[in-house]
Amino acid sequence: MLFKNKKLFSIIITSYNNEDKIQRAIDSILNQTVDSKYYEIIVVDDKSTDNTQNLVEQYYSKNIKLTILDQNSGGPSKPRNIGINEATGKYVYFLDADDYLAPDILKRISIDDQLLKSDMIIGRTIRENDNSLTVHARFMSNENRYNYNINEIPYIYNHFGPPSKFIKLDIIKKNNITFPENLHFGEDKLFFTKLSQFINKVSTITDDSSFIDRTTTNQSLTKSIDFYEKRDSDIHIINYLLNQETNDKILKILNRFLEYDLLKSCNSFVFLKSEKTLQLNYFKQIKEIFNHHLIKDKAINNISSEYIDVVKYINNNDFDGFIAFFTWLKKEPKIINKQPHQTLLTDLKNKYSIPFQQTNLLNLVEFKNEITMQLNIYGVEKESILNLSIMSRKNYKEDIIINDFEITDNIMTITIPKDKINAKEAGIYNCIIVYDGFKHLNIKYGYDKKVALKDKNAMFYPTINGNLSIKINK
Repeated sequence: MLFKNKKLFSIIITSYNNEDKIQRAIDSILNQTVDSKYYEIIVVDDKSTDNTQNLVEQYYSKNIKLTILDQNSGGPSKPRNIGINEATGKYVYFLDADDYLAPDILKRISIDDQLLKSDMIIGRTIRENDNSLTVHARFMSNENRYNYNINEIPYIYNHFGPPSKFIKLDIIKKNNITFPENLHFGEDKLFFTKLSQFINKVSTITDDSSFIDRTTTNQSLTKSIDFYEKRDSDIHIINYLLNQETNDKILKILNRFLEYDLLKSCNSFVFLKSEKTLQLNYFKQIKEIFNHHLIKDKAINNISSEYIDVVKYINNNDFDGFIAFFTWLKKEPKIINKQPHQTLLTDLKNKYSIPFQQTNLLNLVEFKNEITMQLNIYGVEKESILNLSIMSRKNYKEDIIINDFEITDNIMTITIPKDKINAKEAGIYNCIIVYDGFKHLNIKYGYDKKVALKDKNAMFYPTINGNLSIKINK
């Protein structure tokens, strides 16, 4: 172990009226398999009015420090900033009081000398819903990487939330990085936007790191934030980026906000059903941003081809075309239009278009000990395809990953051993082609086919949307 002189981890728990969950969060740290001398727990309570404070005070561990704010701050930023000031560990971790750590994650990091050279360590986040456990932001932890340059990790800027991120405290303090206390939404985005400028070596691991609670009893603040409030915070961050010295990190982060936050968010019923005056005002804001010289000269070149038409509408100040495109994209029929060098999805009049990407099941053959699937792949480079993932709807630990396959003339052939399916618990599994690091492509399918297993039965079938799934029965 490289680090021996002081605390290795500072776990900052921010709480407000979390009497039902706070003990689970604290216990998930105290029950870690690493010696308690390697961590400290800093609980910052945002003036709870329930029994949260009393529950924390019942812990007599020397590793727990409780700070109570004089008045409620209205968000997580101020409590987290107080926690940063009090932290003394090498790595800081921000844990919401309704979330909890995976049992062995602190030991996993503490005994790995390569990980301890990192500026930031990212583990796997598990999303807990009422009836399922699934991997959240799967691309953040889809493989083990040691001390990569941050720009070498695909899509790392697509997720700016704190879960499963261990950050070197010295970097935060030395560069005076704080959570903005004037934003009601997007404080995580701005914090990690600023932090990324000083993060060089990043490690990612496939080990479970934390569980985030998204059950119906846990009401997240973000669920109540208005669409346009969210976009206002995104625009605030974009303006911050535009005022920084341009570098590769700035351009990559800008691309994330332009494409993922400003444009992709318009592909929603919330936006399309909102008042025209609000839509028009938002369109004007987007147009002003896209007219900035840095966006026009550099950032726009990295926008996905899916939004080429959208950018034209913005540059031509065509509000009606902008709305019509997203209306078509979200809810109107699409036609496959094969061209010499590319296949597109278009409308009937060929006015709008996006790249066509689809996988169709051509052949499903059952043998004694295995099942062979043959798929036709459209619009995806074969070099970017990673695997076939048979993903449980209930428990990520039951997922089946098939990495061995062949692709010839866009025909993908995959063999699935029957014993892999037979070993899984009964339930429903989605069949997904994973490509380009983390992207998912559903497999289109049209009929039922039963498969005999050793002591179970399985049936391949199409969902209501025509996507391939497997139902396993005892």
